[in-house]
Amino acid sequence: MRSKLTNILQAVVLASGILYMAVGMLFFLSPLFVGALLGLPIAEDWFNQIKYDAFVAPLYFITRGFAAMVFSAGAAMVLPLFDPLRYRGLVYFTGVLFPVMASWVLIKNGISYQHTLAVILGVMFLAVFLVTAAALAITGKAARSGEE
Repeated sequence: MRSKLTNILQAVVLASGILYMAVGMLFFLSPLFVGALLGLPIAEDWFNQIKYDAFVAPLYFITRGFAAMVFSAGAAMVLPLFDPLRYRGLVYFTGVLFPVMASWVLIKNGISYQHTLAVILGVMFLAVFLVTAAALAITGKAARSGEE
């Protein structure tokens, strides 16, 4: 039988996995759609700009690649639901290390260059980091003793 604290960790992992999958899927399907939702100005000839611009084209495809990674990380977050003790390292990497690094870059640069989308994503990753770190902290003692 799992403890209530482990159930809290599992709920946090499930919520962050769903959030990662949703954001990853949105950006993978169309980064421009997400920008349009947030009111970012998009040029009429954006498709030609993506195809022929030596700088914008790689950024567009890198964004889609980043989105695929975020989606995959979200899908992998189902593993700790079955065995939270075994996959605790996965939770540390996808719920603590990645979001703290991503939030720092996104918030810092989003504020510096006044990009709302970057700040929103940064705050989302910061929230995932804080909640996951708290859930890992409250289940740390049980994990060290080998309990779930």
